[in-house]
Amino acid sequence: MDWVETGPPTIQKQRTRWVVRQPGYDPATGRRRPRQLGTFDTRRAAQAHVRSVQDGRSGGDGETLAQFLEGSWLASKAGRVAQGTLDQYTWSITRHIVPLIGAVRLRDLSAEVVDRWVAGLVVPQGDPPKPRLGATSARLVRKVLSMAMEEAVERGRLPRNPVRMTQPPKPDRRRKKLGWTLEESRTFLAAAADHRLHAAFLLALVTGMRRGEILALRWEDINFEGRTLEVTQQLAVEGGRPVLKQLKTEYSDRVVTFGPGVARALEAHRAAQAKERLLVGPDWAHPELVFTTPAGTWIDPNNFGRTMDVLVQKAGVPRITVKGLRHTAQSVGRVVVGDDKVMQERLGHSDIDITLSIYTHTVTDQHREAGERLDQVFSAFGT
Repeated sequence: MDWVETGPPTIQKQRTRWVVRQPGYDPATGRRRPRQLGTFDTRRAAQAHVRSVQDGRSGGDGETLAQFLEGSWLASKAGRVAQGTLDQYTWSITRHIVPLIGAVRLRDLSAEVVDRWVAGLVVPQGDPPKPRLGATSARLVRKVLSMAMEEAVERGRLPRNPVRMTQPPKPDRRRKKLGWTLEESRTFLAAAADHRLHAAFLLALVTGMRRGEILALRWEDINFEGRTLEVTQQLAVEGGRPVLKQLKTEYSDRVVTFGPGVARALEAHRAAQAKERLLVGPDWAHPELVFTTPAGTWIDPNNFGRTMDVLVQKAGVPRITVKGLRHTAQSVGRVVVGDDKVMQERLGHSDIDITLSIYTHTVTDQHREAGERLDQVFSAFGT
């Protein structure tokens, strides 16, 4: 808190104009520090503004968008939303809203200003021309601004939300590679066979576990005799540091089975890890974790993705995200397992519709086989 209000707004005449001020003081020093809420040509206009402030219909006349977002809205979210969400809000505001339109007075924010700002996010600029953000990120940043403006309306700072009168950036309709075919998966695993995290990538493809779930897996969670593992926690990044967190829903907490191939990979990984621990000695930070850095510390989730990118390039397969491993596990699993309910439970989805609609994409090899069979059936009768 950087200011405390001590009374209702007052009107004072300065030369030929009328000034509205709000009495208050600095809570850090106790010094008197009134705020100027606006300057008007007539006393009637100043009185109307005082009434609107007292009725909660508007904020200070000179309050900027940056002052509201950073001084009021963002501060109100601390402790009320997850740290990851707060980091997302902060990134949007400090990187892409305030630097571009932060100086705009809150009361002057219009649909036209928002439209120009959105265009500045997605229209390619510079040499070579490149957009500030991709369409998906720009839509996210616009959503953050809209959420903040909704609360500005509720708090009486604005009469309406100007962001709602604009259109979000057009989604990128280019076809993206969500996951691999079975053959591409095998090619990747062969290229990663000698890497110290080979077992992690194999586990992701076989079980469909999320990146954070894999990086938080402990040896005590694995039952080698029964070939099962418990998924009970995840590793996330908050404030730039890895932290252990509970899973998103009760359905995410689950037991997943695996076969002898994964078991052999995990046993080999444990033996290799034991050798690394001997070299590091007592400084090995997390002996309970299955997957660590060579120094025994957390593996940063972002670094895990970068490692995968290097191996993808080595394998010569299409680039996908770490989440694409989960897509691949679901898509191949639907064909191989043939039971959507089983796949729902393995992936930890609360609703089978999520399994069917979000994590399913074309598995080229299987579709080609289906096409060949249909071709044979119809060709047998001639045309």
